[in-house]
Amino acid sequence: MADTNFWRWKLHMRWREGLKEASACAAAAGIAWFLAQLLFGHPTPVFAAVSAIVCLSPGLPNHVRQAAGLMTGVAVGIVVGELALLAPDTLPVLRMVAATFFSILLASVFGAPPVVPIQAGVSAVLVLAIGSDTAGVVRLMDVVVGAAAGLFFSQVVMTPDPIRSINQIAERLLRDLSGGLRSCAKALSDDDLDEANAALHSLSLAHADLVGLGTGIKAARSDARWSLRGRMAAEEVQELAARYERHAIRLYASSLLFAEAMANAIRKGANEPPDSLKQRILLIAEKCDTLAARGSFGPQSAMRDLPPLAEIVPKDRLWSPVIHRLELMEDALAAFGRPSPVSDD
Repeated sequence: MADTNFWRWKLHMRWREGLKEASACAAAAGIAWFLAQLLFGHPTPVFAAVSAIVCLSPGLPNHVRQAAGLMTGVAVGIVVGELALLAPDTLPVLRMVAATFFSILLASVFGAPPVVPIQAGVSAVLVLAIGSDTAGVVRLMDVVVGAAAGLFFSQVVMTPDPIRSINQIAERLLRDLSGGLRSCAKALSDDDLDEANAALHSLSLAHADLVGLGTGIKAARSDARWSLRGRMAAEEVQELAARYERHAIRLYASSLLFAEAMANAIRKGANEPPDSLKQRILLIAEKCDTLAARGSFGPQSAMRDLPPLAEIVPKDRLWSPVIHRLELMEDALAAFGRPSPVSDD
């Protein structure tokens, strides 16, 4: 069930992201086409629309670098293609091969993204194939318009919010941990080893969220460097990313260690655990839910109504490792959570 829910959520997120990116590409292509016709009088500015789509291609980590690389590659390819036209036309295929080779070679020197040598080679071939009147300066003008349209959408209209991107994945991690903890509490109440093992498996599935969080942090840092909204929130992005990087793995690992210790205690026939231990597990699960809902935990938290974990005296020594692991998880969750606001007390 947990696997099904995860992949359903994953498909939903991909659909939402794909819908947003497809809308941006289509709108930018239409605007680039219209502007190229309006500004330059080009009847069918295909290259303007194509350039906008290339700049906004889904999955790109950096749209600014893509746009800059596109224009650089096109410029290099056009120059090499124009020079190749000066060579004798006795062996057209050999001339095309040489132009492609030198344009890609020169573009690779820049050490830029793959779009630079690709566009350089394509531009050189187009100049030789359809002539400089269509694929030369005219195409470069269309590319500039298309890149500008792409940048307008990526930097202004649909600039991603890096803070929200990170928090969405962190919230998913907290929700999954909360569900696993509630399963642990039920396994304790029922004294059921199968339920304890199922709870451990449920918590282990949060590893996908942990991997996603790392990917999201990397993307958010890139957005903070290359997008307008990201630059405005760069300091907060760095603080949030550093905190999540330090404590996400610790939180995930401590939850697995706790669930494993609990299953081990049940397997070895430990006596009934203290009631306060079950209450504490549910309270930590509630804390995960509250953090996932972007809440906070000030002095008014119900946590103060329970004794410290060190004061929970187990009836059986087998519960001592469980309590210790839960304490480690609680500490990790406190470090992972957002800073609490000043209390009114």
